[in-house]
Amino acid sequence: MAYPVIPVTPGVTLADPTTPTQKANVKAANTPPTLADDASVVALSPANTGLPVDTPLIVQKAHAVSTGSVASIAAAFANNNVAGNSIVVVVGAGDNGTLTVTDTLGNTYNKAILQANSTTLQAAIYFATNILAGANTVTVADASSDSMAIQIYEVSGLLAQVTAQPEQSTSGTGTSATPTLSALAPSPNSIAFLGIAVGGAAEAVSVTSGTNWTLDSTQNTGATVSNLYTFGALSQYMSGIKPVIPTATVASSEAYAAVAAIFKPVTVGVSGTVRIGGYNYTHITAAAPTTTLVKTGAGVLHAIVVNTPPTATGVCEIDDAITHTNAVGIMTFATSTSMAPFTVIYDIEFSTGLVIYTSTETGDYTIVWR
Repeated sequence: MAYPVIPVTPGVTLADPTTPTQKANVKAANTPPTLADDASVVALSPANTGLPVDTPLIVQKAHAVSTGSVASIAAAFANNNVAGNSIVVVVGAGDNGTLTVTDTLGNTYNKAILQANSTTLQAAIYFATNILAGANTVTVADASSDSMAIQIYEVSGLLAQVTAQPEQSTSGTGTSATPTLSALAPSPNSIAFLGIAVGGAAEAVSVTSGTNWTLDSTQNTGATVSNLYTFGALSQYMSGIKPVIPTATVASSEAYAAVAAIFKPVTVGVSGTVRIGGYNYTHITAAAPTTTLVKTGAGVLHAIVVNTPPTATGVCEIDDAITHTNAVGIMTFATSTSMAPFTVIYDIEFSTGLVIYTSTETGDYTIVWR
């Protein structure tokens, strides 16, 4: 396996961050960064896709269903919730009454989407972000008594402080063995939830062939039923850029109410002015020793590409100046004729100017700056 070249400090490169003598700090997939992490940390995402580690992840889930008409229904998480995570609640009820979601930790819930099929069925998705830590039971109360079912999720990596979630939602009603909603536009690294309330008869909900949904539960409300016979909850991690069709399969064609919503991942804000691209480059091949003034005034040194290392012991010195003084980085080369080209990423600011000084032997360098 080829490993990326990872600079830990200016002038030092690591070809393989997993070997004991060349080890950088590597965080496991879905491990959130902490304040203790420094710039040398390499955060690997699932499947080494290079995506941020804070992509949404279902930490735990639970469900509950009534055996008759009830005014509320509750489900408890098996493990304590983690502070800062989110809770998503997918619920079905046998009426179109007002629903209220609470939990034992006192988190605040917002409605993402709700859809009623006349007065006999409804499905809804609620969520709470930046939750409190501890043992927790989630309760959904209805304005009147009827059959109810819920699926609850604790999710890490959702956007915590913005109440504008979800990013997208859709809903629908009808009578079908394959309830299908309008497509949700692509939203890479997000997570989608789908809830389907089924009336008329107890019919199991399952994943439609050819889709990437995961069936989290399909629940029948028992022999004593008040409009809601079956409730199914599904989820899907969205890793690509294709639209997602919220759909599932019901064992037989029945009336339904369905809802779906996509929730965004954590996004870290950047303060100040951000420039993307627009780099300049300077190619240095002059015989050593040589002093090359790359730029006067302030700027940023992005990287140095060593196309051909010197064939004998030598240095490449980086100076924050307009002459060969005030070194801010040094690359030292031992005698070598077989080193492959490599790149050292600096991303450091200079204030006075940028000078590259090479000594002893000629090398071939590309300086990337702006």
